[in-house]
Amino acid sequence: MTARVLGLLGLACLLSAGCASTRELTHDWPGAKFVKYTLAGADRGLRTNLDNGQSELRAREYDTAARSLRQAIWDVEQIDALSLRLEELIEVHQGLAEAYTGLGKTQLSEEQRALAQALTEYGRREAGAGAADTALPRAKAIYQTAQFREAVTAFGQALVELEGVPAMEVRLKSLAEARCYLVLAHFALGRPDRASEEVRQLTALNGATAACRRQAPPPVRTFISAIEASEARFSKRSAE
Repeated sequence: MTARVLGLLGLACLLSAGCASTRELTHDWPGAKFVKYTLAGADRGLRTNLDNGQSELRAREYDTAARSLRQAIWDVEQIDALSLRLEELIEVHQGLAEAYTGLGKTQLSEEQRALAQALTEYGRREAGAGAADTALPRAKAIYQTAQFREAVTAFGQALVELEGVPAMEVRLKSLAEARCYLVLAHFALGRPDRASEEVRQLTALNGATAACRRQAPPPVRTFISAIEASEARFSKRSAE
């Protein structure tokens, strides 16, 4: 048996322990990701956009990196194993923070770092009973009372708590709905730049902007369509 195989088997034993300290220790070990995806039964192709985004960050192609990483969010959300999904999401949001810093979008960068930290803390605690089921309805109830600033905070918390939803399709749908409401809340607060970033996040998930547009008032529908057209033009130029 080769030294490489023995090393990977040893790494698998460490990772299978599942404790947070072990995951942090082995995070950057050669072959760690391969073993983690194998143990989780996850498709390694789900990491492609995350890897692309990191390469683009190293090349200082921040706009392209941000697009790759926004797509990566929805990709890694398809990982069933919670610990691996959280680990990859944290990496994506840290990458987005770096991309936004490079683009001079300081507030967005800080928000991404805060979300990465919130996901880290979520992984270190046991989710409260029913938190995944109540976070989105609670945020929507706040939004319905026109407390838009409070709603933004509540929907941000929901993005974390919804990681406790075990069914992938339900989780994706709920996360997309939370981001749609973030579009509406930011738009209501007169923050078109912030709302546009949430639309861009939705464009990375097939059908998400169409679903959001159906529940949005006419001015927001027009806004969403304009951002979609802008993203389509960028994708076309990139393909050429």
